[in-house]
Amino acid sequence: MVDPKQPVPMKMIGFVTSSYWSENCNSSIAMGLVEGGFSRIGETLYVPMPDSVIEVEVCKPLFFDEKGERLHG
Repeated sequence: MVDPKQPVPMKMIGFVTSSYWSENCNSSIAMGLVEGGFSRIGETLYVPMPDSVIEVEVCKPLFFDEKGERLHG
């Protein structure tokens, strides 16, 4: 969602398809489908969880070592 303080029922703009812990990023990462997709890169969105709402950043699908320097360096 775009506004974490919007009234219920909240307008959802997508959903998480998978999430994992990333040792490289030292945090959780997730893949999802979001309305507006690529036009939202860099935008902050909010994901409702059972106990809270978490802030997430929309990024490019390839966000770690984009140039392949770890593999080819």
